[in-house]
Formats: sequence, structure tokens, C-alpha cells
Amino acid sequence: MNKKQHVLELQTILEHVSKYTRTNSSKNIILNLEPDFLLSKVKQKIDLVHEIQGLIERFGKFPFYDDFDILSTSKNLDQRTYLNIDEFILIRQYIEMEKSFKVYLSQMNSSTSQVYEILKMLAPEIDLLNAINEVISEDGLVFDHVTSELHEIRKSLKQKNRLLEKLLSEVLVKYQSYLNESLIVMRNGRYAIPIKESFKNKVKGVIHDVSASKQTVYIEPDDIRQVTQDIEYLNQLEQNEILKILQKLTKELKPYGNILYDKIQIFIKLDSDHAKALYGKEIKASKVTINDLGVIDLKLARHPLLDPLTVVPIDMVLNQNQKVLMITGPNTGGKTVALKTLGLLTLMTQVGLLIPALPSSTISIFKHVFADIGDEQSIQQSLSTFSSHLIKIKEMIDSIKGSALILLDEVGSGTDPLEGVSLAIAIIDYLRKKDNVRLVVTTHYSELKLYAFEQQDILTASVAFDEKTLKPLYKLQLGIAGSSHALSIAKRLGMKDEIINHAQTLLSGRQSNLAKSLEKLSHEQAYVLKVKEELRLKEIEANRLIQSLQDKNRSLERDKEAIILKVKEKELKKYEKLKEEALQMIEDLSKMKSITTPEVAMIKGKLNQKPKEDTKKSNEIIELNDHVYIKSYQQEGVVIDIKKDKYIVSLGLFDLPFERNDLEKIEQKIQKDVKKKVKVTGTTPTKQGSIELDLRGVRFEDVKNLMDKAVDDALLSNLPYLRVIHGFGTGAVRKAVHDYIKQSPYIKSHRYGAEGEGLNGVTIISF
Repeated sequence: MNKKQHVLELQTILEHVSKYTRTNSSKNIILNLEPDFLLSKVKQKIDLVHEIQGLIERFGKFPFYDDFDILSTSKNLDQRTYLNIDEFILIRQYIEMEKSFKVYLSQMNSSTSQVYEILKMLAPEIDLLNAINEVISEDGLVFDHVTSELHEIRKSLKQKNRLLEKLLSEVLVKYQSYLNESLIVMRNGRYAIPIKESFKNKVKGVIHDVSASKQTVYIEPDDIRQVTQDIEYLNQLEQNEILKILQKLTKELKPYGNILYDKIQIFIKLDSDHAKALYGKEIKASKVTINDLGVIDLKLARHPLLDPLTVVPIDMVLNQNQKVLMITGPNTGGKTVALKTLGLLTLMTQVGLLIPALPSSTISIFKHVFADIGDEQSIQQSLSTFSSHLIKIKEMIDSIKGSALILLDEVGSGTDPLEGVSLAIAIIDYLRKKDNVRLVVTTHYSELKLYAFEQQDILTASVAFDEKTLKPLYKLQLGIAGSSHALSIAKRLGMKDEIINHAQTLLSGRQSNLAKSLEKLSHEQAYVLKVKEELRLKEIEANRLIQSLQDKNRSLERDKEAIILKVKEKELKKYEKLKEEALQMIEDLSKMKSITTPEVAMIKGKLNQKPKEDTKKSNEIIELNDHVYIKSYQQEGVVIDIKKDKYIVSLGLFDLPFERNDLEKIEQKIQKDVKKKVKVTGTTPTKQGSIELDLRGVRFEDVKNLMDKAVDDALLSNLPYLRVIHGFGTGAVRKAVHDYIKQSPYIKSHRYGAEGEGLNGVTIISF
């Protein structure tokens, strides 16, 4: 990045954006972004980010997986003899992510969008996914049935392991009188028993370890050595067979290498654009109008690194008629922040980021963005502050080739005021002559303020200052040349009145009539702008109230028409039904020669019959423990259970089932209950559970008891998760752990360890 842009802190912004990426490749793309000065490219980038932001608001974040980057694996695939299981798992996760994006795409209905066209090209490789799933399980193990050889090897392994367990039990019994403890331990990857040192010659076998106290010798008895050797041999055969399977699967995968490589690059680029959109959402950024003509009209622009709750938005204007903006006003009033805001928002736009300003704003892109802000005195190069500024300004002027935005803080300061002002005016005049240069300067010099008033193409602005509280307001007022308020600030900071009064006398004597007129004019302009702003705010509020009333009126009219129409339809249906019944009665009477008394009574009964109650289901949801009114029983009760479409209601001494349309939810009657004091007795468990359980060297049948105890202790200690270390080995202990997890009602979810957590040798359990 250009050193002259470093002060604008674009790199800090990019570091914030990079936190939203999901892979290192995407992160590097963000951190190495450089401003683009081609309008078409910048617009395309901004349009894409803005579209992604809209999709996030409608459908949620894109379904990226963490560390989905398989770029290196896919790039060198044709040179690889085989991929390991972890690499196949990453490829499977990547294809699963592609499937998730296909579902996301199905929600979109616009084929004209950039994102739609991108995602349409990224169809998931289902055949490849199926090929991996047929070989490798969800637990990351190669299935037994993949080859008959593997099936036979694992069958033999199971038999040998059962035999080993039997022999280990027998060994404990056989040598129990020589044991320090009745247990089997692992030493140097071999099973051993702890024999008292005085009896070590009583047990034939291999010594693998000795305790620190020298009182215990860990011996692998000859009784089990042959079986353990057989198991080691079978384990080696198993690994060789798995290697053959992985080589074959890798060969099937190779034709997909280039396809995967191309698609993953698109996903990485999309991830970086997605990160831009998320950052834009965080800082409440907008898409603004972009041009390359030097036209800038920022409205309520905010510096993205300042606290959004306290930062004061500013307006800034630059165009062909007003190519220079001169900002005046007191120190700590916000002049430098205004410079940095314009420069940073320009650079953000040119790297494809949305900016925190109103959507109606306009910003221009430039081939060069130069900034000389702050005091960077060079001791090593023996340069004063003034010399340091001059060298940077010279380099800027010499480097201009094409359009440029130049930001100069306190131009001409650090030397004799008269010479400094003259040099500042000369620099401004030189840059004003260039049509494609836009210049923003800050100053305290009254001579520069007078100079700016005399030029039609220089717009003055001042950072607002409250003369009553003697505090800066950090708001930029366009069209005003503000005072530095040095004496007011000195008074606020506690300077003696004698000094302040003397300075005021000296200032009055030295101020020219023109300067005094200029200050008076600035005050009048400030007042006019204040009144204008108050009127604008009142107009906005009035328009808002008018719009609100109009909306309410339209809503009431729509509701009224809907209600009238609904009543008409309801009454019309009643009329049609009564008409139909009357016609039916007339037809029935016309068929009768004479009417008996019972028939007359029946007809009267039909005419006097009340209309049936509306049995439409209420939209109000009835839940457990709700109080309800039972229409058919004309009684009240409490819902104690819900079984599909039946609601079990407690009604006095009875619990009866009812349909939903027979119930009406009612408010619970408040009753004053006499609280019964209940004496609670018992003890609170004080057991402190551990967040880690190490099962390496543990026998298969012991896993359940150890898991029970670890889970109980963790639950009693309110631990959120448990890290179970089972190692890689034969997979027997891992299988026992996963079998336990499937049966336990207390375990919410589980996963293998991530990078640095132990990978597939560890299972993380969440309660």
C-alpha cells in the first residue's frame, strides 16, 4: 500500500473485514487488496457486495463451512499417489457445502443477479461424494465391506482382541500374589502388569518400564506376547489394505482435480466478497453513486473506526466548480477527522467496500489518493516538521499522473506565518489549475481564510464550536470560515484571566477591519445555517407526521372496506342458505295433499331453529396448563396434555379428551393460595468433574463405566462439554465411546477434535 495512504488506516479496515472470512486464502485476499481506479471494475465490485448484503438480509448468511479451503489438495491431485483419510473428509465437507449452496440458490428467484450466475456454475459433485461415502464412514473409518481382505483382517483382529482380553484376565489371576495393583497398563504401546520388584523373576516376560520408586516393574508376560504380536501383524495388514483402498479412491478422484480447483477458487473469492458485505452490515454502510469525474457529495458520512454511538456525521462537497475545500476551526474540533474520513471512504470504495454514508451520497474514485496528515518529524533524516511536510507535498506533486485526491493538514504551518501563508497559497494555486485534482486543506491562518473567500472555486467549511460551553461540536459546517477559538479554548482549559484578557486586547489591536468583517460575516452565516437546519428538521418531522397520518388513513380505509365486504359475504351466505331452506319447504308442502298437526309442528321447529355456531378453529394457540372453556360442557378446565389433535382437559375429577374447536382459551382466574412451607433436606454434591477423560489403554468393556462416571461428574459440576481422548489405535475404544454417546439422553451433540484438539483421536461431547 502507498505510504502516503498509510495514515488513512485502510489496512486497519481490511483487518476488520478479514475477521469475517472462513479460510486463510480468503483472508489473504482481503489483507492484500489494493485500490482500483477503473470505474467499471469498482462499480462491479460494489454491485456484487451490495447484492450479497441484500441476500444476507433476506435469506441469512451464505452457508460457508469453516476452513473449506481444499485448494492445495485439488491443485496437486494429479501428482499424489494417495490422499489420507483427513483429506478425503475435507473434500467431503467441501462437497456438502456445495449442496448447502444449492439449497441457498433455490431460494433466489432472480437469474439476472451476479451471485445467481456464480452459484449456478457451482453444482455439487454428487458422484464424488457418493464414492467417498461408500468407503469412509462419518466417523472417519474405512468400512469393513469395502474389500473382502479388509473384512477378513478385521474379523481376525476382533477374534485376537477377544482372546487377548481373556488372557489378560487370566494373567491377573495367575500372578495376583506378585502384583502391586490388580490392573493392566500400557507401557511403550504394549500391555503390561505391575509386578513388585522382589517378584520380577517370578514372571517370564519383557520389562517395559520401572516406577520412579523402583518398587514396581512393568512386565509384558510371555502368556500374551504371541497374541499381541499377532495383533500388531494384523494391524499392519489392516493399514496396508486401507492404503490400497485410499490409493484406488484417489485414482477415482483425480479426474475431478481441475474442476475442484477452479470451483474452490470461486468460493474463496465469494467468501472474501461475503466478508465485505458482513462488514458493511456491521458499520451500517450503504451503496452510493460512484463516478470518476471528481464529484463528491457525502451526506452524513461517518469514520468507520470511530464509535458509531458518539461519532458526529459530516457532509462534504467537491466538484468541477469547487475543486478545493478549506476547513477551518479550533483544534480538536474534527478537522483532521474530516480529512481522514474523506480519504478513507474513497479508498474503501476503490477496494470494493460499501461506505458509512447516506445512499443518496456521491463519491469519486481517483488514480492517486495522497495524504499529509499529522506531525511526522524525522529525527534520523534531520528533518524538521516543516521540512518533512514540504518533502511529502513535493513528492505528491511530482507523482501526479491522472486524477488525484490530495489531503493536506495545516498546510504552510511550522514556519514563519507570512512565508508559510504565501507558500500555502502558491501550492493551492498550482493544484487548482489541474482539472482532475481535488484538494482538501485545513488551516488556522486568517490570511488563508480571506484568500479562500476571494476565490470562487474554493469552498470554505468550519468545524462547529459552542461559544457558550466553549467546547467543539465536531460538526462540519459548509460555507463558513470559522475562528480558531484559541482564546476560548485557553479559557476553558483554565488559563489565568489576566493572560486571556491581555491576549484579547492584543488581538483586537492587530485584527484588520477586513478580518473583523470576515469574523462577523462568519457568525451571521453560522446563525443562518443553524436556522436553516432547524427548519429542515422541522420540515422532515412534519413530512413524517403527514406521511404517517396518510398511511394510517389508507390502512383504516382498507380495513373498513375489508370488514364491510366480509360482513356482506357472511350475510349473503346466510341469506342464500335460508332461501334454499325456504324453497325446499315450499316444495315439500306443494307435494302434500293435507298437513297433519305433527307435520305443522315440525315445520315450525325448523323455522324457529337457531343458526349453528361457527365451528371454525381459532388461531389462538392453546398450550399445556392453559385455562380453557369447553363449549359442549359449558364448563372450565385446564389442559394437562396434548396428543396430536386431542387436548386432554382436567375437568373436576375427570380428565377428558376434546377437539380444538370445542375449546376456547380464557384468562386464568387469580386465586390467593396459602403457600405451604416445604422443608428441603439433603446434601449438595461437591464432586468437581473434569473436562477431560483419557481412555487410552483402557479395555473395551471398561469404557461404559468410566464414561458413566465422567458424564455424571460433569453434569453435577455443570460443565458444558467433555473432552474424551480415545486415541487412534484399532478404533475399538472409539467405537465404544460413540456407542455410549448414541444411547445417552444427556448428550446433545458430539464432534471430533479440531486442529490442535487431537483430531480424530479425540471426541468433544456437548451436554
